[in-house]
Amino acid sequence: MKNLFRITFLITVLVQLSGCTHFQQPAIEDYGLVQIVSFDYMESTKETKVSVLIPQVITRDKESIKVYEVTDETIAGAINKLSMKIDKTIVPSQLQVGLISQKYAKEKGMKELTEYFRYNPHFSMNMMMAVTEEDAVDIITGKYVDEPKINEYILSLMTPRYNKSFATFISLQEVDYKTSSGTADPTLPLLIKEDEQLSFKGNVLFRDYNMQSTLTIDKSNILQLLKEKRAELFSVEMDLKDSERRRVYTRTMKSKVRYISNGDLSDPKVTVKLDIQVNGLSVNLGPIHASEKRISQYFQTEVNQLIAELQKEKVDAIGMGESFRRSHRGQWSGEKWRQTFPKVRYTTEVTTEITEEGMSQ
Repeated sequence: MKNLFRITFLITVLVQLSGCTHFQQPAIEDYGLVQIVSFDYMESTKETKVSVLIPQVITRDKESIKVYEVTDETIAGAINKLSMKIDKTIVPSQLQVGLISQKYAKEKGMKELTEYFRYNPHFSMNMMMAVTEEDAVDIITGKYVDEPKINEYILSLMTPRYNKSFATFISLQEVDYKTSSGTADPTLPLLIKEDEQLSFKGNVLFRDYNMQSTLTIDKSNILQLLKEKRAELFSVEMDLKDSERRRVYTRTMKSKVRYISNGDLSDPKVTVKLDIQVNGLSVNLGPIHASEKRISQYFQTEVNQLIAELQKEKVDAIGMGESFRRSHRGQWSGEKWRQTFPKVRYTTEVTTEITEEGMSQ
């Protein structure tokens, strides 16, 4: 009886020990916190290059960051290769910035990228997006003046700030929402590297996840006035050709825009009402009322030109479609609006209020 008890006890202990294999808990330096990811198009192979930037613990690695690069036909395949290449436990939930090159945006667009992140719970769709003029990997591997920590530099630059109000900062989730809404199209800021520094050059227009064209900084300012119900711009440059000083700058500017449509997609008409408040000018243009009229005429011309350009590109970057959807009877069709937008007849009404006079001549 005692022998049977001993055998039973021994078997029980062995069974328990066999199921108690413990994996060592990774230390903090064993985690790979992915903060920035870039996507490039390889013309020679027509594949996608995916690069990730991961900060390093300085005590373990002399470099403060490390960039891993892989190429594959699909984003899913590239991410799978990255997971096998990186010698750390990847933590993709810390992803904050996504960069795509112009080549990638033109050749492949953002559909595959958006769908992969949408259906992958490990990745965040809240990362801020931007298009790069050159290869996106060159941005995260570049050297910059007085910026030893590239990751912090890029993250700070991609944070929406008042002095970069012309740039249409947007997350991947917002790109997906606008594209599928059927009433608006997304725009992404254009990031460039120049003289060992990064800066924004304007914005990039997209339609159905595909890149269409770019807007200059001047046109991007007008775009912000039209796409935001209430906008506030840091400074706007105006080319008042009938003044002694053609280039005039505002200190700050606030605006409110309204779209009043007839809701009829068979005969679409809309009135664009833009109210502008100018808080100071770089020069004194003379009497307030005369200056307000000239500024209103300037912005009215710029607004008309931008809307005409957007209609030509068939890109509703200002979200005009929402005003028609609200008053439209029947089921709304995003494809129908796509065909209707270039045909919309519009009138613009601009009013300007100068709250502070400009500097003396």
